[in-house]
Amino acid sequence: MSNNEQALKMQSASSTTMTWVKLLGCSLFGILFFLTPMYIDGAWTIALGILTGQISDWLGENMGVFTTSCFVLAAVVSVIYNVSPRHMAMKLPMADRLIASHWLWVVVNVSAAVMACMTLFQIGPQWLISAQTGVTAYIDVAGAIFLLVGLGCLLLPFLTDYGLLEFVGTMLQRPFQKLFNLPGRASIDTVASWVGSSSIAVVLTNAQYEKGYYSGRESSVIATNFSVVSVPFVLLTANVAGLGDYFLQLYGSMFVICTLCAVITPRLPPLCWVKNDYYPPNGKTLNEDVDHGESRLKMAMSRAYAVAEKSPAPKVSLQRGWHSMMDIYLMMMPAAMTIELFTLAIYYHSSLFQTLTYPLSVLLELMQIPEARAAAPGLILGLFDQFVPTIIASELTSLKTKFVLAGLSVTQLIFFAESAILIMRSSIPLSVRHLVAIFAIRTCIALPLLTLIAHLLF
Repeated sequence: MSNNEQALKMQSASSTTMTWVKLLGCSLFGILFFLTPMYIDGAWTIALGILTGQISDWLGENMGVFTTSCFVLAAVVSVIYNVSPRHMAMKLPMADRLIASHWLWVVVNVSAAVMACMTLFQIGPQWLISAQTGVTAYIDVAGAIFLLVGLGCLLLPFLTDYGLLEFVGTMLQRPFQKLFNLPGRASIDTVASWVGSSSIAVVLTNAQYEKGYYSGRESSVIATNFSVVSVPFVLLTANVAGLGDYFLQLYGSMFVICTLCAVITPRLPPLCWVKNDYYPPNGKTLNEDVDHGESRLKMAMSRAYAVAEKSPAPKVSLQRGWHSMMDIYLMMMPAAMTIELFTLAIYYHSSLFQTLTYPLSVLLELMQIPEARAAAPGLILGLFDQFVPTIIASELTSLKTKFVLAGLSVTQLIFFAESAILIMRSSIPLSVRHLVAIFAIRTCIALPLLTLIAHLLF
């Protein structure tokens, strides 16, 4: 054997070894970090939750300084990128992500920075800076999301770019297609969100859509029906609402209702009207079909290996994750938290939502739900922020009503303080009116079911 042949053989062996290291090593890291439940200090969580919790504890009372600094940075970057002449702005780093599609984004970013500073230094009216409004939006909730979504985006490529989705998608093709008319790889979105975070699931779905693995209809269905809230969030919801002893019942109800919504909602407008076209730059790149007589396991491994072979080095994946994290930090969070602030301010400092939801209170009374008048705003405020119905539930005394509102907060899924903003910032072909319609449909499905379960439990 010539020296050239020996060199080629060694190079091929080295390449094969590196491919297996990426396929097994990087995918295993992604599984351990995002998808492996851990029982720590009497509660179930995942490595992402543990790490974010440690960082949160380390920040302690300085969390407000951290979140406010992020909002101020977002405002500065937004002004630089969107006030500068376009030919200059396009030369700046991450210009495609940080140049706003509308001038209103710049106004929101600057406003969020000002109000976050006012909240941090406790300067301004109480409706803005109180613990119920500004502190909740710009410090408490913002801090949790900054850490959870930021670290999630940074490390998400280890879950998506090294063949794991191809393996899982091929293995689970048949049941997912039969039940939901979706590609098998959508199952990993479900697992990632159910034990991780709904925001992570939206980011993951958009990444798969842009790579040509989902069509426009498929990505829309997955983002609005499978980006469910995480196990830790359901536990938090149960505890805040005063239903800690009924966590399993709440989680079980969520599982059944979210599954029914995922079967029914895509068959109704507007989701059934979304075109089955693929993202234009790439087109369709997914093929989960298995040839007749071929081993599904063998084909799944083959496809996973092929993706890992072409995948970038971990350093490049981290760079991609960093870009996604900066997009969330600088362009999504200011708008999301400002929406939450004004929702809380209007709820606590006016009777607007109580007046608008009077017909819903009549409906709740007909459904024999106690404290219907106080609970009615919770039916629609979940559209603006997912946690508001839970906050309302915590102030009520009826376990039935608490259960219904807490259940809605984890089954409606569409809320403009996070998931809806993420979808609008993504390439997924859904508009505001689409998202509002899907929210209404999910509420109409979930409300009577939660009411029935509440009457049976209490």
